Amino acid sequence: MSIESYISLIFSSYEVLINLTLAALACSVIGVFLLLRKMSMVADAISHTVLLGIVVAFLITRDINSPLLIVGASIFGIITVFAIESLSKTGLVKNEDAVGIIFPLFFAIAVILISRYARNANLDADMVLMGEVIMTPLSRIEFMGWSMSTSFVKMGIMLIINLVFVFIFFKELKITSFDSEYASIVGFSSTILFYALMSLASLTAVSAFETVGAILVVSFLISPPASAYLLTKDLKNMILVSMGFAVINSLIGYLVGIYFDLSISGASAFASGLTFGITFLFNKDGLIRQAINRKKAREELDEMSVIIHIGNHQGSDREDVELNRSTIYKHLNWDKDRSQKILANLIKNNIVTLDKNKIYRLSEKGQNLYEEVRRGKI
Repeated sequence: MSIESYISLIFSSYEVLINLTLAALACSVIGVFLLLRKMSMVADAISHTVLLGIVVAFLITRDINSPLLIVGASIFGIITVFAIESLSKTGLVKNEDAVGIIFPLFFAIAVILISRYARNANLDADMVLMGEVIMTPLSRIEFMGWSMSTSFVKMGIMLIINLVFVFIFFKELKITSFDSEYASIVGFSSTILFYALMSLASLTAVSAFETVGAILVVSFLISPPASAYLLTKDLKNMILVSMGFAVINSLIGYLVGIYFDLSISGASAFASGLTFGITFLFNKDGLIRQAINRKKAREELDEMSVIIHIGNHQGSDREDVELNRSTIYKHLNWDKDRSQKILANLIKNNIVTLDKNKIYRLSEKGQNLYEEVRRGKI
């Protein structure tokens, strides 16, 4: 076996995973800027309404393999964005409402056209929505002397285009994404860049249809960037982390889909949601950390309440009653277990002591804390 044949054999064994990963990477790069511009729902609309462009182009060309299908889909992606922006700028409806009006309208027209005029064509709305990445190696082309899947070439080119676009216009994208008003003040036309970005989003969505379907396109456009946003606010790092999540989600989806004989696209979408959920829970500002911080804050408040209580009654005529080990919890209006836990921790930290008469008192450290509270420094 020649070296070329051996490499082709190895390559073909992992084509499904490679195609899936390329689609995820291409989407994750452009998705970062959609997320930062708060256009996640617009991305969802684009990924569905470009079907209308595909249908219209097919009805004109009557060729399911015509490159004009990609052109038509891209045009309708831009039309979708323009329609949503125009409708929301009237002030009569919100942007989210405009998405909810335009998205179903265009998609419904596409479905009607397919059912009426393209029933016998290899154009299925369900397939466009769900996709099936495991079938991508069947469609092949000769590229630079190698037999490659069409999806590999399309998504590879799309990934390169997206990376080059971000590299060249990184500064402009950063300014317009984070501070569009400043961009307008300095005279930079954000409109051109905006529609260029939307055009790439449309092209990426169309290119990924054959590989993963519209549903997973939305997942790949939003989930990796959203997960990355929870971990870093630096734009360069956000792009890299987003791409990292794209690779992880693809690998998990592929392995789960193959092992359990499931839809790889569905498994990948599930993996995207799962990794986001884990990141959401366990990042430094996530729900778990927030819960830990709230618990710690409550414990600190409880400890400070005990210090104040002991400081207020220490040396008074009622200290034998208020600060006695067996009765202090009653005067704190706590249950016994809670008070003993807090007091044990204060003793451990040398803030409170228990004398031979079973009376709680403040140590020197505890007295200093009490005085700081009285002076309003804590």
